Amino acid sequence: MKLCYIISTCNKYLENRVKYQMETMLKDFPSSDIYYLTSKSDIEKRQFGWNCMDDGKNISWKYIHFIYNMNIPNYDWYIFIDDDTFVFQKRLENLLEKYNTDECYYIGKELGHIQNQFCFYTSGGAGYAISNALYSQIYSYVCENGINNSYKHWCDDLCIGLWIQEISKKQGVIVNQLNNNLFHLDSHKYDNELTDAITFHKVMSLEQFQFYQSIVEKETKKTTKINCKEDTTFALISDSAYWEKTKKTIIDLRSKGNWKGSIVLATIDFYLNTNFKDFYNITEVKFPLIEKRILLQRIGPNGFSNSDKRELTKLNQWEKLHIFDNYFKQWQRVIFLDAGLRVLDDVKYLLELDYKNRILAPVDGKHYDHNKFECQLSYDNPSAVTYLMSQYDETILKSNYMLNCIWIYDTNILDLCDKSILIDAMNCYPLCKTNEMGIMNLIFHFKYHLWEPFPIKASNNKYLFDWCELNNPGTNWREYCCIKYPVSIGFGDT
Repeated sequence: MKLCYIISTCNKYLENRVKYQMETMLKDFPSSDIYYLTSKSDIEKRQFGWNCMDDGKNISWKYIHFIYNMNIPNYDWYIFIDDDTFVFQKRLENLLEKYNTDECYYIGKELGHIQNQFCFYTSGGAGYAISNALYSQIYSYVCENGINNSYKHWCDDLCIGLWIQEISKKQGVIVNQLNNNLFHLDSHKYDNELTDAITFHKVMSLEQFQFYQSIVEKETKKTTKINCKEDTTFALISDSAYWEKTKKTIIDLRSKGNWKGSIVLATIDFYLNTNFKDFYNITEVKFPLIEKRILLQRIGPNGFSNSDKRELTKLNQWEKLHIFDNYFKQWQRVIFLDAGLRVLDDVKYLLELDYKNRILAPVDGKHYDHNKFECQLSYDNPSAVTYLMSQYDETILKSNYMLNCIWIYDTNILDLCDKSILIDAMNCYPLCKTNEMGIMNLIFHFKYHLWEPFPIKASNNKYLFDWCELNNPGTNWREYCCIKYPVSIGFGDT
């Protein structure tokens, strides 16, 4: 993958911010692929300028002159940042390798604060990536329109966003504009942001650059260890109300399931008993509660008219999205189990499934009568429904969908879609009657096409999973590997 950096700067910052970037994040990057845009050129120092005024209101002219005068077509990706942006190079490459550079991609932190006046565009400070195909369109656009007519706004990232908006209207041109919250508008606020950020903005001091570079170097030292990372962890999440059910699932996992490996339990409002944790070899983790105020405001105080009101009363279900936190990248595969799910046979039958580059989960409904996704949505808010349909084809309403009380996923998919994207979707689509399950389907299934259904039977000819034995009359728990709500065995039975 061949990348170049196109970096906005000015004379004031050539001896500090530019120097800091070159000494840290760019120190091992080919200097010939770095282009600093300033007022006057010094090619030896990779500085390019056409005597533009050197202030914040004239940055767009620097980009226009650069693109008009410099034909640089031989890159897969063009990375646009400011001189106070830090980029985690390897993480960026891991993201970009999933996309075809022969298609038009525009990827970064999307800004919508002036969408009614102009358009959605991506932040130049947070940084954005433009594929070869789209950059070629931009180069042609500037050359065809000329320097003066290419000027759309003094704000450079908005100016380029406006170009891309016009380009997207051309016949035969499809621009994939992707919002990604791992491009940060500011420096880090929380330590967990350090594990997955692609960029941080407003990084101005040498100490800040050196701090972020130290994280890069630590990750580099761990490369060998990461390449040999553990294969699998089982993951659960519980609040205090569901702890007794969770405990039974863990005991099943260690006994009937014969699982000797890692178990991670995310606890919400309590701390795990030390004796239980040590005896069953559990790793306890804590995540900040997912903020739900915006979601609740959009749902309204009365909830949905066609629901059991779990959108108001079972808000901890949203905490299941933490299972897609980048913390789990230390394993290749994650198997999630709901609190209370019964593991009734060896987990080797789950481990036999091909999970690579996908998420596996059961189809919701009976094996012979699947439910359709339309039943998962509230239609109380017409504007929310209209927005959903503007983003997805209406065929999703008549499609099968995944049940999410048990799932298996390849942690490689977190590079495409992680917890932050799911949380954003939670607030964008306030109409999911089953909380996080609806959002998981919208994103993993309908947007990224990552879901593959569980097989009905395991290789031992038992049912791999079902909601209840009553779905298959005449059967009992001995004929299943996993059941969510068994009726032929009591929860307290031994």
